[in-house]
Amino acid sequence: MNRFRKATSVLLSTVLLLSFGMTANASQSTEGKTGQAIKAESNFQLTTENESAIKHLTRADKPASITDSVYAITENINLQTPQKSVLKKKVTPSLKASPKSASAKATATASSATYSGTITEEGGTQFLYPIYLQPGELLQAQLDGPFSAQLDYDLYLYEFDMTTGDINPNAIDNSIYGTYFNNYEQGSASLPENVGARNTTGSEKAYAIAVHAKKGSSINDLFYLTVDTSSKYDAYEPDESAFHAYNFTINNGGSSINSRSIHSGIDNDWYQITIPASRNYDALNVKLDSTSESYGYKAEVYGVLTGNQMVLLPQTNHNVSLNTGTYYVRVYTTSQYSADHLYTLTIKPVLKAGKIEITGYNSNGYYDYPTYSYGRHYRINGGSSLIVNGVVKTTDGQLVPNAPVTVAWVDQNWSEGSGNRTRTASAYTNNNGAFSVTLSLPQSTGRNVEYLGDIGSTHYYDLTGVAAQVDGTSISATDIIYLFAYSIRN
Repeated sequence: MNRFRKATSVLLSTVLLLSFGMTANASQSTEGKTGQAIKAESNFQLTTENESAIKHLTRADKPASITDSVYAITENINLQTPQKSVLKKKVTPSLKASPKSASAKATATASSATYSGTITEEGGTQFLYPIYLQPGELLQAQLDGPFSAQLDYDLYLYEFDMTTGDINPNAIDNSIYGTYFNNYEQGSASLPENVGARNTTGSEKAYAIAVHAKKGSSINDLFYLTVDTSSKYDAYEPDESAFHAYNFTINNGGSSINSRSIHSGIDNDWYQITIPASRNYDALNVKLDSTSESYGYKAEVYGVLTGNQMVLLPQTNHNVSLNTGTYYVRVYTTSQYSADHLYTLTIKPVLKAGKIEITGYNSNGYYDYPTYSYGRHYRINGGSSLIVNGVVKTTDGQLVPNAPVTVAWVDQNWSEGSGNRTRTASAYTNNNGAFSVTLSLPQSTGRNVEYLGDIGSTHYYDLTGVAAQVDGTSISATDIIYLFAYSIRN
């Protein structure tokens, strides 16, 4: 009801601007410069300190300290061949096993373990090795924490040479987000770091994972490293971080993908979307199918600030307001997962209203357009129901669905306290951009008098106005309505 009241006050002012008694061509329409059918309730702007938009994530060369520390390892490395289907783990002194969160309910088979640890000096690194993968298996690792804005830890993945016992110095994957705390359902946290690899060879391979303190360190703030191996996953894996996001092209009518799964508790699927400067929308609707949502799957949209800081953008009814630039969509789970369930991700442009048109009227099947001295306009008998029909379009003529519209009618011949001066109603456009509202009008005061000599009759009516407006914008259309009272034969 608040939306109706706000829109009504604006519309009534618009209608009252009509010069009912001064021109025979009072019908007019106005269009605002900007506006949109549905807009997420956020004015968030992704800018740097210099107010320039950041468009892409940037890869940085791994710090030399990681490569150097690989060869500083003096601990004996366990090279024993693991038993079948068992994840073998070698843990450095500060990496101690902790129970995996019970919140993730698996419906797919996966081997998983979570470790906690600390790094006591900036630039320090903790390693987990060797981790064995059988042919065709997928390795995923996720780093959560430490949960401090003063600390920034990154995650690296290496191949491990089972013959020499060396860690190959060139990382095959890394995740290097900057620390930025977002508000999630589970609490405030920076986006986790995720890496992954698939063993595409015909023999067993081993890997090493490194947690690197890029900024700061702590003897108390723990990080948590979860490692998962799976033999069943979709063909797009691995794409664990936004650095490996697949390009998602959005058509005017929206686009969907339905060939992917979330097969583990730390599986992250990433997509990249580009918002062009030339477009007829300012928001996107980003939504998963209802079954996936019931499993706890999430589809989130992120923007990028300097230093690869990932900012979670707010959603309203799955709509996200976006500026020109590049954004990233993350799909993951907070509860159940299954390699057998294929989720559907749909991204649709929320078309921006550019104009509104009143296309016609009727009164329960009654149509009448007489020509009085104010021009040819629709006439309705007092005390009847007025049905106002119209459409909302973009500036380039595309029909805008789900646009909020309010219609107001005013008869200035009635006093403010009569209860008959105004009528209002609101609606949303349908999938074809059309709206239809019904207004129950009062009786006419018969203030205007018009003698029609050709038929020998005097007509009594009120000159009234109607206006339709897209809520939250200045986009409106106005028109004249004749509210008929009676006629007298002369």
